[in-house]
Amino acid sequence: MPILYLIDGSAYIHRAYHAVAPLSTSVGQPVNAVYGFTTILRRLIREREPQYMAVAFDTRGPVFRHDLYADYKANRPPMPEDLAAQIEAIHETVRAFGILSLMAGDQEADDLIASASACMSGQGVEIVVVSGDKDLAQLVSARVQMWDPMKNLVLDEAGVAAKYGVGPGHLLDYLALTGDTADNVPGVPGIGPKTAARFIAEYGTLEVLYAAAPGLRQSRAVTSLLEHREQAFLSRDLVRLNTRAEVPRELAAYAWPGPDTEALRALWTRLEFQTLLKELPGQRQTMDKSGFRLVTDGAELRALVQRLMPEPVLAVDTETTGLDPRRDTLVGVSLALDEKNAWYLPCGHKDPSGARLPGQLEPDALAAALAPLLANPQSLKVGHNLKFDLAMLAAPQNGGIALSGPLYDTMIGAWLLNPERRSLKLDEVAGELGLAMTSFAEVTDGDKAADAFCRVSLEAARDYSCEDAAVALALYHAQQPQLEAAGLTAQMREVEAPFILVLAAMERAGVAVDAALLTRLGAEFGQRMAEIEAQIYTAAGAPFNVASPKQLGEVLFEKLALPHGRKTKTGWSTDVKVLEKLALEHELPALVLAHRNLAKLKNTYVDRLLELREADTGRVHSSFNQCGTATGRLSSANPNLQNLPIRTLEGRRIRAAFVAPPGAVLLSADYSQIDLRVLAHYSQDAELLAAFRSGADIHRETAAEIFGVMPELVTGEMRRVAKSINFGIVYGMSSFGLARQLEVGRREAQGFIDRYFTHFPGIRAFMERVIAEAHAQGFVSTLAGRRRYLPDLQSKNRAVREFAERTAINTPIQGTAADIIKIAMLRLQARLAAEKLASRMVLQIHDELVLEMPEAELETLAVLTRETMEQAMALAVPLVVNISSGPSLDRD
Repeated sequence: MPILYLIDGSAYIHRAYHAVAPLSTSVGQPVNAVYGFTTILRRLIREREPQYMAVAFDTRGPVFRHDLYADYKANRPPMPEDLAAQIEAIHETVRAFGILSLMAGDQEADDLIASASACMSGQGVEIVVVSGDKDLAQLVSARVQMWDPMKNLVLDEAGVAAKYGVGPGHLLDYLALTGDTADNVPGVPGIGPKTAARFIAEYGTLEVLYAAAPGLRQSRAVTSLLEHREQAFLSRDLVRLNTRAEVPRELAAYAWPGPDTEALRALWTRLEFQTLLKELPGQRQTMDKSGFRLVTDGAELRALVQRLMPEPVLAVDTETTGLDPRRDTLVGVSLALDEKNAWYLPCGHKDPSGARLPGQLEPDALAAALAPLLANPQSLKVGHNLKFDLAMLAAPQNGGIALSGPLYDTMIGAWLLNPERRSLKLDEVAGELGLAMTSFAEVTDGDKAADAFCRVSLEAARDYSCEDAAVALALYHAQQPQLEAAGLTAQMREVEAPFILVLAAMERAGVAVDAALLTRLGAEFGQRMAEIEAQIYTAAGAPFNVASPKQLGEVLFEKLALPHGRKTKTGWSTDVKVLEKLALEHELPALVLAHRNLAKLKNTYVDRLLELREADTGRVHSSFNQCGTATGRLSSANPNLQNLPIRTLEGRRIRAAFVAPPGAVLLSADYSQIDLRVLAHYSQDAELLAAFRSGADIHRETAAEIFGVMPELVTGEMRRVAKSINFGIVYGMSSFGLARQLEVGRREAQGFIDRYFTHFPGIRAFMERVIAEAHAQGFVSTLAGRRRYLPDLQSKNRAVREFAERTAINTPIQGTAADIIKIAMLRLQARLAAEKLASRMVLQIHDELVLEMPEAELETLAVLTRETMEQAMALAVPLVVNISSGPSLDRD
């Protein structure tokens, strides 16, 4: 028996909009409702495999119910603008899926569904109404079910009776009594669902109920019922579904032919639904692999190198036994000349027993042949995440092959074009070109071992690796005009691409750590944690799992009855902000904070550094991510050094574990207040410019201005307040945030901010200007020209929009600071090489650069480093670098 699915499109538009968090494309087009609506359609298709279906939509403007009652739906607010902007894309989605769309001028979606249901069920068709709307439950019968995929709830006749207390045949009269505030259907005041169900279950219809009402025992409900008779019958007319609207009357009209794959691909590409694009069968083109070839002997290899040597652009990709350049080895290398011609050079494939497969190049011969080609200064080397390939090729166990000359990384190109993008993986970026790629899981047949690729057949490895190189070339060609149009070509060519070499050298060098000191710190921190834990148990009155937010919440808010805040799905919130506030009232939250701080230091740094320390060298090699932040600042992993605390005693003791080897010294070069200096340049505020140009203590000068005292009379507390405001302004801090940080009232905090802007009017003007420009153009830029798009500036959610505005203020400042230190590092690396110094950069932590050098080079390097960093970019105020040196990073 055929089944027809009738989808309540208008209801699901709104439900999807509220269910999916704000989501926008890179150009600011809101898409959360479209995405949620699409997900519902896909689930229906996947789970129910429908042969017949239609989607019903409301139309704008009045419907026939407004003739009955002018205030029908009068309480409904206008559709949010960011939802209204998605309606056409939702209709386009339905068309692309090939689903029949039902719309009529004076009818609502419910009426169209009711009419189609009545017509088709009368012809023996089973009906599934896809909705959660109670009004449509009137339609449920022996042939009609309701299904709400968002709640996974199915209602048949028994289900309706269980949920509402009356069956579907009596639901109309029930709804007439209860009314509907959302649709402004008045109902009968004072009669709720239970009373309505009792009345209708006993009397069946309004007519019978009202005939009996005068004789009923007097109550508020009966009195209201008698007083609002006309209103009850009007409400029934408003709730009654029209089953005679114009809809197709032949089942064939509802037949679903399947989706239009090309239409969906075009739509989802425009909406940037990358995950959906990957799952769409046949939605992407596959690379033509007929030009992918294996090179398996020395003569072929030498001929290939000779052919490729004069080529101006060459793509490179490596396949390896793992992700650690210090231990793992090459399995093969692919080279691509263009999108159709690529070669795979295997050297490390094995059979399942671990024996080396025949028909491969010898690793030494491969390295010798590739060395001059990959070091060719005349050819541009293209790849995706080139830093990894560069490190693998350069590793001693892989022949020490230098990948040099001009570089182009398509991962960095994608990041420059949209630093907010959710993924920089090659297959995700390639999807924007409509290209389908073979996944690593597919080529390794699900083998999850780290060295899985070495067991892939030569032919499968050829196609997979050559595809990577060829796709990188396709992305390179696609990104060039985009970078040019955005004014980012110079940033890529002169800063980001050559910076790959700087980071690779830093990762290769690593930094020495003192294992003995770390071991002592680990033991000490562990002992102190145990002591604090005992104090926590005493304060709580019983032991509990301190690391469990749920148990901690129970102790704080149920046992100790401390003031609680928001409650999450798993219990009361016990985050840092909550505990800091509670610490003013009870000792236990303060103890928990101390315990958490020590646990983080021990687990994240002390234990992790010992784990990552190379046994033979005593060094750790952090991985620096060039594309890890939207502002352009570096991030790092294994270990993450960007969050290393420097203001606490414990943090400084961990810094002391970063050491120089015997005969060497560590030099730390830290930009002084670089964010504020960039702010002074942008704002051109006269007071701020004068303070920096005179070399004054900017925080003391600020304190003198906002407190109205001579600089000599500024106290430490005054300076702390000024420092919080100075840096808070950079991050767009509100009076609420400043009040919380300074532990003062919000009015007092706002007074500080008002006085600050009175004395530094140029800063306020800058902030207003940058927000206005961001709204006008949709992005902000650094002084070097890097862009950050801010689609949330168009959000109708005030909190989201204001956060985007704070980001607009912060990004040019932080982003320019990031550009400055990158430029400084590039120039410093060049000077180290030109002057043949043994010194080398080993760490970069925010605005601090750390170099390791022989003691004999210290004096030279201090001068050279300061000079290079302070001249990295010309600002309206001088850049100042603080230099310190010693056997470790701790200077106290």
